[in-house]
Amino acid sequence: MKSILYHDYEPNSDLTDTSDDITCFLDKIKYTIGNHILLVGDIGNLGNRLRMLGVSVTILEDTCYEDICYSLIRNVNCNVVKGNLEFLPFEDKYFDKVIILDHFNHTTNCERVISEINRVLKVDGEVVLEDLNLKNIKVKLKNLKHRLCGENINYHYPNEIIDLFSKVNIKGIMKEIENERYIYIGKRNR
Repeated sequence: MKSILYHDYEPNSDLTDTSDDITCFLDKIKYTIGNHILLVGDIGNLGNRLRMLGVSVTILEDTCYEDICYSLIRNVNCNVVKGNLEFLPFEDKYFDKVIILDHFNHTTNCERVISEINRVLKVDGEVVLEDLNLKNIKVKLKNLKHRLCGENINYHYPNEIIDLFSKVNIKGIMKEIENERYIYIGKRNR
């Protein structure tokens, strides 16, 4: 299942907070013109959509893009920076939001990643994390396969994500989507 964040997101929807639709949940992501947002992972054309709303978008590209950089092709007028989540090449307190799609599980040191996210987020900045949910049997089997093959991929239960971020004073809410995916939105406190 591909990321639902950039497929179903319509910023001008007329949904209420009581709606169970995922787009309503995503409307809670507030942004204003001039915000600095960092996008990481399988972002599709989300950067392009945010740029059209007046947001400054930086994409962290951690793959080799010597021939073609698909993030840049799909997201015109966005800054693309080569790097990884464990050592973010940005100033302290630079971003208003950090959005990570289908990439958090592929990091080798989750605590280091969360520390780096906390470092680059402004006070009251938000982190949005969407990934596969370990509660799903297919995801458990995928996790087992990665471990047996010796890959360093760590899937997490939603409550583990909440606990990991709360250690660095980022408090948030979790939305599980059919036990297959989750979306975490956390806010960096003072």
